[in-house]
Amino acid sequence: MKPWQGKQMWIWELQNCLGGNVVAIVAKVKDLGLSALIVKAWDGANYWSQIEKIIGPAHAAGILVAGWGYSYGTNIPGEVAAMEKAIKAGADWLIIDAEVEYENVGGRVRAINLFNALAASPSGNASIGFSSFGLPDSHPGFPWDVFASHCQVDLPQVYWGEFKLAPDVALARSLSQNAKYGLPVAPVGQCYGTVTPEEITAFGVAVRAAGCPGINFWSWQHATDAMLAAIKGTSLADQPSDWAAAAWPKAVAKGILDGADPQGAVTREQLAVVLDKLKLL
Repeated sequence: MKPWQGKQMWIWELQNCLGGNVVAIVAKVKDLGLSALIVKAWDGANYWSQIEKIIGPAHAAGILVAGWGYSYGTNIPGEVAAMEKAIKAGADWLIIDAEVEYENVGGRVRAINLFNALAASPSGNASIGFSSFGLPDSHPGFPWDVFASHCQVDLPQVYWGEFKLAPDVALARSLSQNAKYGLPVAPVGQCYGTVTPEEITAFGVAVRAAGCPGINFWSWQHATDAMLAAIKGTSLADQPSDWAAAAWPKAVAKGILDGADPQGAVTREQLAVVLDKLKLL
């Protein structure tokens, strides 16, 4: 399973999410059915140590943590050093949030320099994604090809409320415009401002129908309780029936099953593999 798969939430300021209580945050993550958190770990060259507070408790609960940071491209050694600190702290992967600064003159060169520096860094071995504008055609000056050629996943910011589009229309346009870059897409949905829970639900349905490997939402501290309830109801995969809810994660954790398609039929060859894993053959 890739780290960007499943349902995830972005955290900007940890202290503004349930008062920074990491025990409560982890419990809420489980309640919402999230597979991972995306926690801010740097801003330019400034490392944010808040990620260190959540990684241990999250990992203990089986929750992945991505470190993300906003990239300005003006102090690349400093940015890379901050990324290295995030990996050393235990981040499972990294997300580079790159926006308007890379549309300016010299942005393409800065992007190339950033990834050259990453390639020479221990952080270069980590899975890396990038998050930027949801509709690339509206930002032709951004070096999309540079980021796409050095990252493993694209996380476009599909903020339909800002675009004044229906959620499914915004997603369809974003996926169409990002398709040329050849990366898996895990779109970022909007859970701030005036968007409604019904729109969040509709976005989740559209992402699932499109076959995206992941979905994530910006951001926890801006979400209302009603928005969080809609996110809780969003799923990219079938869930086990209530009577199997306790046994299913145990089977997955022990490697007996792979976690996919909990309500799918088992073929005889699949049964043979399961029996072999149980050492009954």
